[in-house]
Amino acid sequence: MKARELLVWAGVLLVCLGAGVALGRWAAPEPVIGLIRFNAAIEPATATELIDLLESTRQDSRVAGVVLEISSPGGLATSAESIFYTMLRLRQEKPLVVFIDGIAVSGGYYMAAAGNRIFTTGSAYVGNIGARGERPTDPTLAPGEQSSGPYKLAGGSRFDRIHQLDLVAEAFINNVIVQRQNAEVNPLKLDKRTVAEARIYMGSEAVAVGLVDQEGGRADAILSAAELAGVSRYRVVNLVDFYRMAAPEAPPDFTVAVRQMVETAPPAAVFLLDTRIPLPGVEGDNAVERHLLQLRGPSTGASPTPLPPPATPQATPQPAGAGS
Repeated sequence: MKARELLVWAGVLLVCLGAGVALGRWAAPEPVIGLIRFNAAIEPATATELIDLLESTRQDSRVAGVVLEISSPGGLATSAESIFYTMLRLRQEKPLVVFIDGIAVSGGYYMAAAGNRIFTTGSAYVGNIGARGERPTDPTLAPGEQSSGPYKLAGGSRFDRIHQLDLVAEAFINNVIVQRQNAEVNPLKLDKRTVAEARIYMGSEAVAVGLVDQEGGRADAILSAAELAGVSRYRVVNLVDFYRMAAPEAPPDFTVAVRQMVETAPPAAVFLLDTRIPLPGVEGDNAVERHLLQLRGPSTGASPTPLPPPATPQATPQPAGAGS
């Protein structure tokens, strides 16, 4: 009789245990795969918003992994570097997968290189690893000012400016090489000299040379983040909505945001910026490149601006009073 009672009680305990486990799984919150979209030029305001969001995510135990969608032509070097190191810190605590949606060049690719894995569409623009800035000039003395040293007003000679640009580019190149040579899925196949050429690759080409791990879309990136996080049951959330943070408004055309950024940048600023975007006052616009860039820029629901018709040669008007 006692043995029979023990068996009954053992059966009851097993049923209760099974019911408790099932109830716990049903009631416990599912882990989150967080989705962040960055579709802007990289400048202090947009970088600060993204960094704050990444830091909130890093400290949130509910978030098991992160997918960062990037659509960016780059921007200020200091802001791009800040995002890169923030992403590396997040990656130390939870998986971070990047999806390149259309364009991630220069500083935009700098961000992408910090991910555990990088996915891209085959027609995206990828790469352009390097730095740029306005051509430096020799410092001059302002007639209405005194200075304690020859470079107090300008900060250095034009050779110093050139050297500083090289230092920024070297750090960018080395960081990309370190990250991509150690990629688990598709390591970098380019040498340092080729990386430093700053070429822009199509997404399929970027996969072939190891700048990107795989061709794919957002869904592939989400599945990869879940795999790296070791979760099979999860929910996908937009982290901006999840934290009720204000999302940066993306301009309809990257060139507009870039022009505003360059015009308000501090003197001697160094840019990690798509080389097809002209710096204001440095080189003329290229309608074809502007159109291609817009096609891969943030979607506004409007049709892309059509290419202008070829210009017909016209006689250049002479200014009034000009001699022959």
